Amino acid sequence: MAQRLRSLFCFLPFLAGAIFTTPLGPVRRCYVRPPETNSGCVLLQNLTDAKTFGLNKFGQDTTGQRQCLEALRKVSGNTFVFSVGSCELWRCSSKEALEHATEHWFSKDQSGNSLAKVGPAVFSELCNYQEPLIAKKIRRNPVFVKLWEWNYVDIAKECEEFLGPNGFDGVQISPVTEHILGPQWWTKYQPVSFSLSSRSGSMEDFSKMVSACRRAGVQVIVDLIINHIASPCKEAKELLETSGSRSPGFLKDLKDQKNLTPCVGWNGSLFGNRRLAGARGWDEAGPEFFHHQGSDLMENCFVGPPGWSCGGGGNDGTGCSCCSCDFLKMPDWDTGLAEVHQMHLRHVQELHDIGVTMLRVDLSLFESIEELSHVLNRVPWDFIYQEWWWEKPDPMRHRYIGHFRDITYRYKLTHYLGDSNLEKLKEVLTLERGHDEIIPETSLYPIAFHDGRTWKAKPGNATYKNGLEYNQQQKFMLAWPKGVNVMLWGGYGWSRMSDGPPGCNDKTGSPHCQPEPVYVDGKARCMATPYESPLPKKLSMQRRWICEHRWEGVAGLIEFRKACGGLPVTRTWQAPEVSPGQLAFRIGEECFGALVRGYNEKQKSPWGHLGNWRLAGLEINLPSGRYCDMGSVSTLRGWDRKRCPRQVVVGTDGRILSGFVKEGDLLAIYAAGRMES
Repeated sequence: MAQRLRSLFCFLPFLAGAIFTTPLGPVRRCYVRPPETNSGCVLLQNLTDAKTFGLNKFGQDTTGQRQCLEALRKVSGNTFVFSVGSCELWRCSSKEALEHATEHWFSKDQSGNSLAKVGPAVFSELCNYQEPLIAKKIRRNPVFVKLWEWNYVDIAKECEEFLGPNGFDGVQISPVTEHILGPQWWTKYQPVSFSLSSRSGSMEDFSKMVSACRRAGVQVIVDLIINHIASPCKEAKELLETSGSRSPGFLKDLKDQKNLTPCVGWNGSLFGNRRLAGARGWDEAGPEFFHHQGSDLMENCFVGPPGWSCGGGGNDGTGCSCCSCDFLKMPDWDTGLAEVHQMHLRHVQELHDIGVTMLRVDLSLFESIEELSHVLNRVPWDFIYQEWWWEKPDPMRHRYIGHFRDITYRYKLTHYLGDSNLEKLKEVLTLERGHDEIIPETSLYPIAFHDGRTWKAKPGNATYKNGLEYNQQQKFMLAWPKGVNVMLWGGYGWSRMSDGPPGCNDKTGSPHCQPEPVYVDGKARCMATPYESPLPKKLSMQRRWICEHRWEGVAGLIEFRKACGGLPVTRTWQAPEVSPGQLAFRIGEECFGALVRGYNEKQKSPWGHLGNWRLAGLEINLPSGRYCDMGSVSTLRGWDRKRCPRQVVVGTDGRILSGFVKEGDLLAIYAAGRMES
């Protein structure tokens, strides 16, 4: 089998060791106007070909973009401009030269200055992913959401009905490759082939979803798993234990494929004994394709608790000491082999062909920068971020792979807003960044993530089980102007930490369970916005769809963030200027936010109920007029801007005439969002 695969590739001289010793640099999406020849940029070639640079079989322009990238590297350029049928290859002397013409390519909308919605796409070595400031004047504040374990049909509907109309820039989905059987959420993180059929739907469902989301203006982020494959099932372990042999060839006498790979994946693919039978014709793999110890193909070093180390030395973020070890005993791909490189490259190129333009790289810390970059950077991406914990960030990883997930930011935010000591509340007004060594411009800040959940309500930890407190926390993340890329969460309720989506219950669920849909009869079946903290225990344990990203005020605050994010905080209000438990802040000269700490029934908050904060008389110095509290707007779809659940009136002297903040809630207004008469 391995010899048959090797014959497909032309890298035979390199099979014994690493094939890449230096990283490959990325060419990233830039949100700028196409360059001009009189600005320090030189047009090298202008290629037109309706077939090469046209739409592919999925109706996507992404394959053409990749062809344009390949052409760019042949002429040693650093920038390309792509539109369907056309590929311009450029070399720009600097970032300033690339951005020279950008100021003429913007339009005014409700959020202020923004990029034109249509036009050629620019990609360059000179850009970073999702830059917050373009041409030193245009601010960008991308907002993403992770729809945890949603199926593809529901995600497509959500893009059309809610995400697109409310300004979400991208949606992260659960891993897309075929995985092991089981009702738990973590089955998705144990791939058994590169088939794109999984618990979330078929490959056809997947491609239709990507098309629907892109039409709605929402890019798709795939959770990419190319570090490892699934750990062996019980049958494979028993075969290994009863074989009586540890020699490299002890399995060669097994002629029956079911004995050789006794484990069965979600879509029927066989695996086991550090082997994949494959599902695509190009994803078959034997033990020699995985890292191993010496001549024993069935043994390898191990990464896991306690300490998450490998033989005494753990990864600190700056090296790759554990990159050849099995994470939680899942066989670790030998990414230094040409066959493995080609297999992974084929997988990511297929995702890109389908229209996927953004990635989360799972377990990036345990992959070689050089080897990973030569897979990812053969494709021009809009955004890549890496799973990251608290390790010291390696600047090489940002340069050649992508942004870092920074979970420290959300821990600080939720601690300040959820602490039982009311004095801690004001510290949220000092929040600038998360990890001390990761700057906001290279970070993605999630409000929640699947490994950071708790079984029950826990103040200071972002979970829907905290009810109203959680909604205030996600609203503050949007309203506070710090950070660049933020990710919200839209998931489901669990009663056990391993529970998969509704319909797939740990312990009692079928190994091949059928998740319940979010949408039934055209309507999303989501938990209503809670108005107490925490949720009643019975409600918090219900196995249902929660959809936290749909809770009251989130949609309105996305618009607020896109208008006000990145501006300086010019004024704050805190005790004793206002009452304890109350905070307010002005952003720039035209944005204002305020909040009141809520009452937590579980904590029996010693301050009691603070009640609503009536803002009349507060001098905020915003332009006079009638404002809609964007923190009360549940969707912008169909909103005529003439009505609003909660309003604020500002007088000609800059003082608030009427308006209030509900206990446990957040209010946000901005000048460009004043209501129509």
